Amino acid sequence: MSSEQIVLVIGASRGIGLALIQELGAKPNTKTIGTVRTPNPALDAPQNVKIIILDISDEESVAKAASEIPELDILIVNAGMGKRDPVTSTPTADLATYLNVNVLGPHRAIRAFLPALRARKMRRIVLMSSSSGSIGQQALPGSIGLAGSYGVSKAALNMLAVQTHNELQTEGFTVVPVHPGWVATDMGNIHGSGGMPPATSAKAIIQLVDGLTPEKSATFYRFDGEKMPW
Repeated sequence: MSSEQIVLVIGASRGIGLALIQELGAKPNTKTIGTVRTPNPALDAPQNVKIIILDISDEESVAKAASEIPELDILIVNAGMGKRDPVTSTPTADLATYLNVNVLGPHRAIRAFLPALRARKMRRIVLMSSSSGSIGQQALPGSIGLAGSYGVSKAALNMLAVQTHNELQTEGFTVVPVHPGWVATDMGNIHGSGGMPPATSAKAIIQLVDGLTPEKSATFYRFDGEKMPW
């Protein structure tokens, strides 16, 4: 068994995902793997990061990628979609697309990479969530975030994290959803200007992930380690 820490970031072509593999690529004794949906020669990934193809919305694509990774310490599922789509005016088929990408996609990834995670002892699963998925926060007056259909999918993702924890906690797994904060990405810029640089969020997220233990599982964290309301 390799002494290197092996980390997989699903959804690493841009934004927070790209910043995560750049941050991880600079860490010693860390083997970093990032995924993209299609080959991207222009991807500015560090030379010591391996890039593989994975479309989180496609079962066969996820299974093929998983067959290439026999061992894994940390799974970070960053891939997702989101914009302002109010539930009362969004076609049901569009809401189904949100759920397919933001909930069923991470579910595909968790199931596919469980054997690789079980092959190591660290067994950490990090799901990129959002304050839009916090029911407690969204129920307050003046709630912020993309909300709408995106918020529905992220609330479901949070429950996926909790149920995954419930089923895997006796095996020493740590499963947490993480709100990355307001980040200046294509999605974050829908709010306007003012989001933090992706590198700032990614650095804090990696520090959070490094400090995770099974006792912290099933906790909804903000990127800086503060706890979020469910």
